Amino acid sequence: MANLTASATRSSDQVIKSEMPLRIALLVLPAPLDLSGNTEQTSELISVLLPELHSSKLLQTSELVSIKVDDFETNLTATIDAIEQGKIVQIYTATSSLLMMHALKAAQNRVHPHAQLAAMQISSLTQSASTVLADSCMNNALSQAKRQFDSVSKRIDLPQLDSTQQFNAVCELIKDLASRTHHRTPDSISAKQAASHYWFTEHHQARVMAINLTNTVENTVKSTATNTTSCISFIVSQGTGFIAAKSIIDSKRLQFIVSANSEAGLLNQLSKIESKLITEADSVLTLMRDNLIAYEKQHSDKAVINKYAITLQASSVEAMLQELKAMADALPKIISEQGQYRTPAGSYFTANALGTVEQNGLAFVYPGVGTVYSDMFSQLHRYFPSLYAKLEREGDLKSMLQADTIYHLDTKVTPAMPLGDLAIAGVGSSYLLTQLLVNAFNVTPRFALGYSMGEASMWASLGVWSDPHALIEKTKTDPLFTSAISGKLTAVRQAWQLDNTSPDIVWNSFVVRSDAKTIEALLPEFPRAYLAIVQGDTCVIAGCEIQCRELLARMKKRGIAANRVTAMHTAPAMEEHSNVEQFYIQPLLESLPTDIKFISAASGDSTVSNATAGLDGQIIARSIADTFCNTLDFTALIHSAQKQGATLFVELGADRQNCTLIDKIAKQDRQCGSKSSDFPCCTVPTNAKGGDDITTLLKALGQLISHRVPLSVTPLIDGLHREIALAHLAASAKKIESEQQPNLTLQGEV
Repeated sequence: MANLTASATRSSDQVIKSEMPLRIALLVLPAPLDLSGNTEQTSELISVLLPELHSSKLLQTSELVSIKVDDFETNLTATIDAIEQGKIVQIYTATSSLLMMHALKAAQNRVHPHAQLAAMQISSLTQSASTVLADSCMNNALSQAKRQFDSVSKRIDLPQLDSTQQFNAVCELIKDLASRTHHRTPDSISAKQAASHYWFTEHHQARVMAINLTNTVENTVKSTATNTTSCISFIVSQGTGFIAAKSIIDSKRLQFIVSANSEAGLLNQLSKIESKLITEADSVLTLMRDNLIAYEKQHSDKAVINKYAITLQASSVEAMLQELKAMADALPKIISEQGQYRTPAGSYFTANALGTVEQNGLAFVYPGVGTVYSDMFSQLHRYFPSLYAKLEREGDLKSMLQADTIYHLDTKVTPAMPLGDLAIAGVGSSYLLTQLLVNAFNVTPRFALGYSMGEASMWASLGVWSDPHALIEKTKTDPLFTSAISGKLTAVRQAWQLDNTSPDIVWNSFVVRSDAKTIEALLPEFPRAYLAIVQGDTCVIAGCEIQCRELLARMKKRGIAANRVTAMHTAPAMEEHSNVEQFYIQPLLESLPTDIKFISAASGDSTVSNATAGLDGQIIARSIADTFCNTLDFTALIHSAQKQGATLFVELGADRQNCTLIDKIAKQDRQCGSKSSDFPCCTVPTNAKGGDDITTLLKALGQLISHRVPLSVTPLIDGLHREIALAHLAASAKKIESEQQPNLTLQGEV
């Protein structure tokens, strides 16, 4: 086999490979592939992990070069030379692999690269500090890439690594770029903080990395010691492609679905899965994939959907066997009592499905201000990269989630967010989870409602407002949120007839376990305290802190202080009713949802619509203003939704506070024997503070499946396809390493 050789030129001055940008497309493989063999297995792996590359037929039609890293600097120079000759190069170590080609070739074949190499500079100097040389080398690379320093998102300096370590580190950085992941340094975070999160940028600003690899070698000539420092600098920008999404289900997060029309049928299916797990435990990924494919195929025809469905979840095969036994033991009683059964691991079964096509009691519930928390959704982007890409194209994702505050290293910053920022992040989190559930899993609600400002989230998230992103900057700057009902509380000062010389208002709100009537009877004695919210067995009072505490003392109750300044849902807020209405008059989309009933806390037992049962921007804005400025009776809102047919309440937003409140309302109804207790009720959180994002989401999907809500499990199947392919790829990489192929070998050359 013929070998290609190349060497990097070194001198006491900086060496410039080229003064023109490189424009090289980079695709990351998790391990080396035997591209020269072009085997059926390799083709299948590429079709799953890099479908665009597979469909382009590039690997079948182009000359391929495979380079095993031994001298990274030399290998890179040879790689660029080969690419300039029109070849495709795989450069690899035992654990990492990069596929490299000219960006024009990738574009012509509609291959979306994970990243683009725009510049590479190599420098070497004697008696030079490594930082000085790295700065100089990086500046040359920026000049080659035709970029300014302020366009660099991150600078990464990696000193004193050998060639294999250098290449592996560069591959990991490119993976971060392709998955849009920002890693925090271990010494900057606490044990409870997320180690990484989405890599946010300013709107329409590309992510660019400057990578500097430096090494210092001591040379001894004629008893004189000198240090020679070498540096390789890269400028790498984000590509149009993404690393394949992580699988929601894997070997540590197992799920099976069992469905049938009878108890006997369910027990039979449970027994079959148990037998397969005992005899084929090593093939659990394939077993789960086949189970989901069979379920999807069986339920593609809505006319033959089985009456019952069980979702089983566990962290290992051994734990899954325990879940199977527990479910089989509980099944007869659950069916006879028409109840539900769940385990801490997430397995779930209900004998009274509330989300069937016939009943269709599915309601999306949107939480209000104050549910967002530090590091929320920190890992979600790895599992749904296309969703985050879509949100970035639509608007300013960083602002939508208030990322600078939510992902601040100081965890005390998020709870202290101003009201406007809390509102933005709250709507943003609800919008993100709604798009995930609706677009990825094809879940469509029949009803929608919101807690307080959750009503705004409802209209923003469900395809009604044409440009909800327009409200972001407006919310941050409008006096309504900055000073009228928060901050200086100008609306309250006006209602209380205070002049500019009056001292600042000390405002607070308190959650108290009490019924509304008891509080309302005492309010005339405390004119600056208000009943703000009614929510099951608790209420929220707000107003002058002194009078609120006096009211609590009179009731002989202990209140939990929110320590947040907002006059929403109090009488002074009515001073701003017209401003609130004007604020929320937003243009609507041309095509509006017709199969969702939008329920407002201000609309009694009816849905929000105009005289012709359609949606109107003015009516929506007035409805939000009415809710905003009056006492919020969340109990009455839930009862209204139940009377209209809502039974299965799915919370779309950060944490699960609304689910907790609805569960308490349902429990209170049962204890009181009210008419509302006749309505079945079940809550489904899609997120929970302190929990794992994906585990909570998977549990939610399991509940929806058991409640027979029509949805797609295709994302789960696709993820398992990738997990299986990765397992095969790892085995293939070991084979390549054991064969110890010659370095720099051209395919087909003798």
